[in-house]
Amino acid sequence: MIAVLLSTGLFVLAVNAQDAPPPPKPGTPPPAMSKEEREKMKQKRDEEQAAALKAAGASDEQIKKVKDAVEEIGKKQRDLKKDAALTEEDKKAKGKELKDQQEAKIKEILGDESFKKWKESRKQQHKDGPPPPPPPPAAPKK
Repeated sequence: MIAVLLSTGLFVLAVNAQDAPPPPKPGTPPPAMSKEEREKMKQKRDEEQAAALKAAGASDEQIKKVKDAVEEIGKKQRDLKKDAALTEEDKKAKGKELKDQQEAKIKEILGDESFKKWKESRKQQHKDGPPPPPPPPAAPKK
């Protein structure tokens, strides 16, 4: 009877151990998103951006100009990430510089008052964003 219970318990442990994938090792990149997931994420980001611009009182023409400016800087940021000649510190510094350029261009397009409203709306969107993912399940004690 004890042998049956022991073997059943080991079987249950083995089955449960196979259910959950092992947690990723620290320092490993997250799994790549599918093309559809990236497209959905981009569309959501664009919708949030447009909503924030509308809330700031931007016209359709201004929204298009801001979108173009964001895409232009985004391309430069992607190129920067791929530049193997730069150190991580240099990449961070240049990335901050690009972000500052982007904000200056948006401020130029919207004007001071609308820019402030846009920034506040974006802060609110990020604050109200989706909740963080739940923590991974605890590993079974041995």
